[in-house]
Amino acid sequence: MIWKKITVEIPNNFDPEIISDIFMRIGANGTEMVDDENKSVKTKINSYFDENNYSEEILNNLRKQIKALPQYGFDITGVEIDVSDLDDNNWQTEWEKYYHPVKISRYLTVVPNWVNYQPKYPDEHTIVMDPGKSFGTGTHPTTYSCMQALELILGDAKSLYDVGTGSGILSIQARQLGVRDIKAYDLDPVAVAAAKENIQLNPGCEDIEVYENSLLDGVSGKVDVIVANMLADVILKFIPQIDSHLNDNGFVVLSGIINEKEQLITEKMAEIGFIVLEVFHLKGWSTLICRRKEEFEAEDGAILR
Repeated sequence: MIWKKITVEIPNNFDPEIISDIFMRIGANGTEMVDDENKSVKTKINSYFDENNYSEEILNNLRKQIKALPQYGFDITGVEIDVSDLDDNNWQTEWEKYYHPVKISRYLTVVPNWVNYQPKYPDEHTIVMDPGKSFGTGTHPTTYSCMQALELILGDAKSLYDVGTGSGILSIQARQLGVRDIKAYDLDPVAVAAAKENIQLNPGCEDIEVYENSLLDGVSGKVDVIVANMLADVILKFIPQIDSHLNDNGFVVLSGIINEKEQLITEKMAEIGFIVLEVFHLKGWSTLICRRKEEFEAEDGAILR
């Protein structure tokens, strides 16, 4: 198979997360950031599309959204776009050059499936991933912050919905932290297939259910925790579904939100009776931990389970 590698080259003083966000908006499953070899003036943001899912419309949409950035105060001088082809062998080599174990916390490390990683501590968990399969390897600020939020609030949670699962990494983490009933959803069939493959790489996670589905449309159950790592515009559409799918005293983790839209999401959550308990900020992105306001107030400020 031939892969299309789209590269956006940016000056080192340009925030790479802006380009990553645009890539996600046009349908990319992930990005990688590569510093210029001479360490001087340029950074490259790469994303990959297989030949069956690539079209000139994707490239045109990328150009259009970058061209619109000056309307929001961004200087795009020196931003350049390039497209090249990779075959399957080169595709694997590209990923293996840039992905290494990612330490999420003292207790959790994400490991590419080609690395023979040995935990440093007896209580350290590892998540094995194929980074080339889909978005969500622990390296992006939204995934990283989401995983830290889940480690904080899962506690004795018994059930979880992972909405917009991508690579399945959050579902795998939840299982390793003791959640037994986990269902993951994604609208992209490629992501669903990738999540299923990654789940099989992690012993004890094999029974996590993954479905091709739009948000929680048609889903009737309730869970203790809902996690959704998606772009803010999609989260806005998802918010009306949250309350009816969350058990009493449940938690919601929302990520994929650029800082500029954090207040909008906070206000929309307030409209359905939820408050934001904690916010993680990392490289221009926000991750929110939310609960029903009346339940939070009844517990006199308790956050953890």
